[in-house]
Amino acid sequence: MVVSAKVTTLTGNEATTEAMKLARVQTGVFFPIGPSDEVMETMRIRIDQGEMPNARIIQMENEKGVVSCQLGLSRVGIRSLFATCTEGLLWPASEIRYASGARLPMMIVITSRGIEPPTTVYPDHEDFIMMRDMGWLMFYCEDSQDIIDTIIQAYKISEDRSVFLPVFVGYDGWEVSHGKSRVILPDQDKVDTFLPPFPARDEGDYVSIDWYERCKLRRLQWTEFDREYHMEMKFTQVEALENAIPLIEEVGREYQGLFGSNHVGSLETDGCEDADIVLVTMGVFAPLVRVTAKAYRERGIKVGTIKLRAFRPFPERALSEAVGNAKAVIVVERNCRAAVYAELKSALYTHFIAEKRGKVPPMVMGRVVGLGGRWVSPTEIGQIIDEGVEAIKAGKVEKSMEWIGLKGISFDPLRDYVID
Repeated sequence: MVVSAKVTTLTGNEATTEAMKLARVQTGVFFPIGPSDEVMETMRIRIDQGEMPNARIIQMENEKGVVSCQLGLSRVGIRSLFATCTEGLLWPASEIRYASGARLPMMIVITSRGIEPPTTVYPDHEDFIMMRDMGWLMFYCEDSQDIIDTIIQAYKISEDRSVFLPVFVGYDGWEVSHGKSRVILPDQDKVDTFLPPFPARDEGDYVSIDWYERCKLRRLQWTEFDREYHMEMKFTQVEALENAIPLIEEVGREYQGLFGSNHVGSLETDGCEDADIVLVTMGVFAPLVRVTAKAYRERGIKVGTIKLRAFRPFPERALSEAVGNAKAVIVVERNCRAAVYAELKSALYTHFIAEKRGKVPPMVMGRVVGLGGRWVSPTEIGQIIDEGVEAIKAGKVEKSMEWIGLKGISFDPLRDYVID
């Protein structure tokens, strides 16, 4: 076991700043929105105290300006980070899409918060999930230790020449962003060995390029280029995401060897080998699901758990193999699109049916929980497991998709929402 330099407690946002320090992030780019503000507030303190002497904060006029600034920073070889959420991600959508198309490694941390309407400041994963088709790498964390470990690994994956894509790292707003948890801080010298400096671009010094002349030339070539190579350029972006699948595992093994962390790879599994029921979740609910599953184990009901760490690229083969021995798989997720449920069903179709593996795929159930900060209890997780037990006994699923904990409410287009 690797002995680390320091054990402490940090909020999720403080952990992000600690990871920035360890990863030697040179620029934090900022526009205020809660619950992400604490990231740059803490970075400002670290800079003022001399702990991040080579770093600076740039505050822009809005989120479009922030992401545009990040595009420029990546072009000139500067490692950056921006923390935001919800409408702060909607506003710079075109710049976010540009980053993946231009293959510019940079990081946005999403301190997840529900999207209006109805108005809320409380968390769910909808803002993170809505980024799923932007062409970025996407990771989600359960606590402060996970955040530190994931950010450091994510920079290395994002900046690898076989990938060269931007990356989102998400965690639940308020519950994780402002909730303190125990962390073991990696040693700075070992992080420096693990994470190389931001890669220099072969094209050279972007500051010295005459961009007026470059853009004139590009304008003249655009019509022909678009027709002949647009499809190929898109293919390379998709290929880069696929390249990240084995790299995530490789980087995770290296990180685990250096620092002893279990927050590595695309998935974290527990007790899946002999499980009849496997629960799949991500984020702050992972510990709750884990503890409840172990309580059922003590009663003789074989329940395993999977924490999904990487959402893009979606680890469809690894996930299919992890649930391969189960009779039922239940996705417990915190977004109204049931995105993980849909992705899992697609993966199982590919790897159990389309590839003719000769095994019967498990029954799949989806349960939406905890939207807008709704409290989820161990009892509710237990009820979800009980439904899985009943489905196995009956040999069929009564309700494949269900929202848990709904209260009486209706919608009248002329009166808005009405409490029954």
